[in-house]
Amino acid sequence: MNPSRKLIALVVIVLIILVGCTKTKENANISPDPNTNTPEEISEKESENQEEPSESSQNNESENSDETDAENGEDELLFEVKNSPFINGWKMLRLRDYAYTTEDWDSFSFQEASPLIAYELHFPGNWDIEYSVFTDENGQKVAELFPPIIMKEGQSLLDNWQVSSECELISKEDIKVKDYTGVRIISKAFPHSGDIEYWYPHTYYLTDGKQVFAMNFYTLELDAEKQKQFDEIIESFTFLD
Repeated sequence: MNPSRKLIALVVIVLIILVGCTKTKENANISPDPNTNTPEEISEKESENQEEPSESSQNNESENSDETDAENGEDELLFEVKNSPFINGWKMLRLRDYAYTTEDWDSFSFQEASPLIAYELHFPGNWDIEYSVFTDENGQKVAELFPPIIMKEGQSLLDNWQVSSECELISKEDIKVKDYTGVRIISKAFPHSGDIEYWYPHTYYLTDGKQVFAMNFYTLELDAEKQKQFDEIIESFTFLD
């Protein structure tokens, strides 16, 4: 063979060998590293490595949830009348409403963020109640609830109280019902109009030292039996909260 042709053939063989080596290296460079994780494996490991909530954190969340539920229940207004389970033939009122404040025990003011006051009261079965007014079987007004009262810091029951100029004070006595202290006031009132010349409001106040319950009873004459009934109604009273 011609020496020049042998040289050319040798060069071609060398080039082929070099090209083959280069492709092998390129293929080696793009091969996955055995230690490299696939996206699915990374996702699974990240999921496994995420910290689970600690037991104390779960307990705190549960306690907060329970507290919220309790608060929601306490924040609900209530007006419920049913047969008394304690006094045969009587009815029972359960009420929860916003508290009012007073400076003179004659007028009452509603304040923002006022607390709720709840209580229970029993009354005769032949009476009905609508809103705050009680009526007898003849539809006559016999009693009325005051709004629940919350005393301010340093305030005491009936401080600054004065009998109305339109009334004549008959009596003012301290009373005690269960653990509550209170006052019973009987006065003679003179209406501005109507056929009634005068009537006798019996006003009761009870307090636990902070919350105050107040109620008026109405009668056209001083009657020991009626006053006894009024006393029994007041003696059935209980704060619920």
